[in-house]
Amino acid sequence: MLDILIRGGWIVDGTGNPRRRCDVGILDGRIVSMERCIAEPARETICAEGLIVSPGFIDAHSHSDVTIESNPYCESTIRQGVTTEIVGNCGDSTAPFPPEGNGTGGGFGRFDNGPIPYGRTLGEHMKELERIGMSGNLAWLVGHNSLRTLAGVKGADVTEEQYQMMENALRQAFEDGAIGMSSGLEFEPGRTSRPEELMRLAAVVKEYDAIYTSHIRNRDAYVLEALDEFLAVIRHHHIRGEVSHMNIRYHTHAPEQAVQKCMEKISQARADGYEVLTDMTPLNYGIGQMAGILPAWLTGMPSDQLKPALLDPDTRARLRKDCDRYWRFIAGGEWERVRMQNNNAFPEINGMTFPEIAKLWNKDPWDCYFDILAAVAPDLDSVVLVSRLFTDEHLAETISNPLYMLVVDGYSTSTEGEVAKHTQFPLHYIGMDWFLTHHVRENHILSLEEAVRKMTSMPASHFGLKDRGLLREGAIADITIFDFEHMETPFDLQHPAQYARGVQHVLVNGVPVLRDGKHLYTTPGRNIRRQP
Repeated sequence: MLDILIRGGWIVDGTGNPRRRCDVGILDGRIVSMERCIAEPARETICAEGLIVSPGFIDAHSHSDVTIESNPYCESTIRQGVTTEIVGNCGDSTAPFPPEGNGTGGGFGRFDNGPIPYGRTLGEHMKELERIGMSGNLAWLVGHNSLRTLAGVKGADVTEEQYQMMENALRQAFEDGAIGMSSGLEFEPGRTSRPEELMRLAAVVKEYDAIYTSHIRNRDAYVLEALDEFLAVIRHHHIRGEVSHMNIRYHTHAPEQAVQKCMEKISQARADGYEVLTDMTPLNYGIGQMAGILPAWLTGMPSDQLKPALLDPDTRARLRKDCDRYWRFIAGGEWERVRMQNNNAFPEINGMTFPEIAKLWNKDPWDCYFDILAAVAPDLDSVVLVSRLFTDEHLAETISNPLYMLVVDGYSTSTEGEVAKHTQFPLHYIGMDWFLTHHVRENHILSLEEAVRKMTSMPASHFGLKDRGLLREGAIADITIFDFEHMETPFDLQHPAQYARGVQHVLVNGVPVLRDGKHLYTTPGRNIRRQP
């Protein structure tokens, strides 16, 4: 007898092949039969007539490690049909944690507001999450910025002792099951690192046949040089690589035809035998660290000097002329593009644009900016902003490119509880399904079958997630069943906390987590560990 029989659905199996009618039989957490009509009885039957049955969506660029402890049911992502999230991106992972008293901050952007478990390894963190229970699966990258924080590295210089601390922590994380290392080279403290530091740490990635992902050092005026830096690491060590969200912001001095030129470089690397891919987010809007525009002469100060400096009028006057980096349109005065996503010092302004904050506080936007950063110092990297970054044409160009996977670059949240207070942006509630409603169904940028492939088997294969990402006999039963024609993704910046609608059923490791659109609060999720 089967555990579950999914009957009568349209199978979009993750290969990119055309949909077909088929039943799916599940036993002991795996797909054991796929036939036009399965006669074998089952303990539970799911009617999928008129619905799409696909592999569970895999978000290959997620930051849900910052919310998983306060949102173990993965409320918003499960409702989008996401069964697996690759976390620890952009150089920041919530584990391993630094030893207490090494002179670094330790907030890691976690939303649970609990005590920081100083000294906890990734393996210990995984076990704690499994003790709590999770509704979805997580696969872990180790953040380069987190390794720097653990070793007390700030600035360009690294001692041999600090190198060994980072290398040992990275090896331990791979032994614990991490699938790769990420860097975030526009963010603190990684942006002051030299190329040779990344090259040395990537040697450890090579030891474990893992993947190196990177939020590269620049995605505007010097994007081509930043991509070359990344590809040099991949070529030197002959490791798999992922260029995180290879997207170009408008009004930021990017070269003409930047996307085409970047993809020529990636395509050449692939032609030379290197496994390199990239990915794209669903919306015109994106999120990023508020401190990303600050110059190194400020961020490199000792921690106890940051707040006084940010409050100093002379320093502020200098900063107004020296913040033309990262989101360069801020330096250009386009404040209306920038919205506060999350800050703990002034939660009442979360969700507001900077012109709105300036009006509320009766100050100019620059002083508002510096006031917020001073209030959270020294943990400058804990504040997250939202901005309109991309044009419609850019989204269409990247999403349709065969070397781009489809990712969200957000985190799982809820409409209730502590985590909801920090989420003032629709991305986290609708991101993955926005690809299907906006880019597939409405704008026909991709076929449904190709979009599902980019959200399932493509990341599963690239990141080494064995037996996931396809509907086939023997595969693990991570399955999403959705009403494609009636799927809804409400986008409302004033009322962002609205779940996507249309995903009817979700199975994680063969266990129902969503039934008839309602969360069952089961916790079959696992930490997907690297396969030796």
